[in-house]
Amino acid sequence: MKTKVVLLGVMMSASVTSFAVTGVQSGTKYGTGQDSIDCIQNLSLFSSYAKQGDMKSAIQPWEECYAKCPQCSKNIYIYGPKILGYQIQEEKDANKKNKLFDMLMKVYDDRAKYFGNDRKMNKNQILGEKAMDYIKYAPATRDKKIAYQWMSEVIEKEGSACKASLFQSYFTLSDAMFKGNKNGFRQTYIDDYLKITPLMSERAQSGDPKDSVNYGGVKAVIDAMFAQSGAADCKTLDEVYSSQIDSKKSDKAFLNMVLKLYSIADCDESAVFFKASAYKHAIDPSASSARGMASQAYNKKDKNTALKYFKEAVSLETDNAEKSKLQVKIAAIYKEQGNYTAAREAARTALSYQGSNSKAYIIIGMLYAEYNASISDDVVIKQTAYWAAVDKLEKAKALDPSCAASVNKMISAYKEVFPAKTELFMRNIKEGDTYTVPGWIGEKTTVRGK
Repeated sequence: MKTKVVLLGVMMSASVTSFAVTGVQSGTKYGTGQDSIDCIQNLSLFSSYAKQGDMKSAIQPWEECYAKCPQCSKNIYIYGPKILGYQIQEEKDANKKNKLFDMLMKVYDDRAKYFGNDRKMNKNQILGEKAMDYIKYAPATRDKKIAYQWMSEVIEKEGSACKASLFQSYFTLSDAMFKGNKNGFRQTYIDDYLKITPLMSERAQSGDPKDSVNYGGVKAVIDAMFAQSGAADCKTLDEVYSSQIDSKKSDKAFLNMVLKLYSIADCDESAVFFKASAYKHAIDPSASSARGMASQAYNKKDKNTALKYFKEAVSLETDNAEKSKLQVKIAAIYKEQGNYTAAREAARTALSYQGSNSKAYIIIGMLYAEYNASISDDVVIKQTAYWAAVDKLEKAKALDPSCAASVNKMISAYKEVFPAKTELFMRNIKEGDTYTVPGWIGEKTTVRGK
């Protein structure tokens, strides 16, 4: 009897072994027999290790799983790039690094092959992830232009659905390519900027707080990168586009591009900008053409016409950040005209569109300091307006440290004319108390004597 049991065990073991086929060989998720058991065990092992951040222990079971049953689970492709990334960073041998990198690229190709229709990450998005890892891990000998081409393809197909990090990686690469070939790559670089910024603005204004932070933050980085590149400075723009404006005066797409670039470069006094604005406004009024018409009128000292066109630009603009900038220009003109209440209202409207607009706070602070005469007949009470003025300037400085130098000069000047402590004592106004500045200002502030 004992002999029969032993023989049966041997036969069963031989049976399991003889029917053991990998997933690759059988075209199935797990394979059969012992190979299916091994696949499930390795899948569990590397997933557990990777979740704990132990990439070193995850390597061997992941490699087994990927080699023998590559379509068994998305986890192979979720954790695979992390495991390979760890290996690439740890590896010292250049040849081995190259092989690991090639394997990393193949992992993305296989994910597209086996899980490319997944609703959480489609083939385009997989290609985007592949491109970003190409940039991150590619050996110096590899041409990174291929990653640029991949990302360009993904952006073309996915639009605003792309990750914020992909937009940043794409433009960072475009910026590097421009710096390496300014004359030959300039227009492509400009096109790249104009292509992705509306997509990021769309997501930043979607109403989702996370999108506002992620896409808004990346857009700010890209805006700064583009502004510092010199691709769109006033002189360069005039040199590039002055000879093209007249022949393309009916080309709306071309005129829109030109106006956008001049707006970015803040070239409000360029004759080319004025001409493009007039051509565009005649055939298809837009926020950018109205802004150009306003700038031209202001340049001619026709402030009422400038106000008219700036207000039209606000009504046509869809981007809240741009609306905010336009409202600051309106506020500045009203301030010049001595219409301080209208100026403050325009500045407050600017802040309703973009609460971080430091220039709006600066204008309000200057208004409080310059137009305090009507709030009281008492000279000391008039001086309390400087408290509110300093409050606004401190807010502006906190939002935009780059303006600190000029703002600090104003703050110092305003503090010099704070009310004297003795005068405040005579009026029963106590240091540190909350105080409402009277009249048109009507702001709550803190009492500070000199």
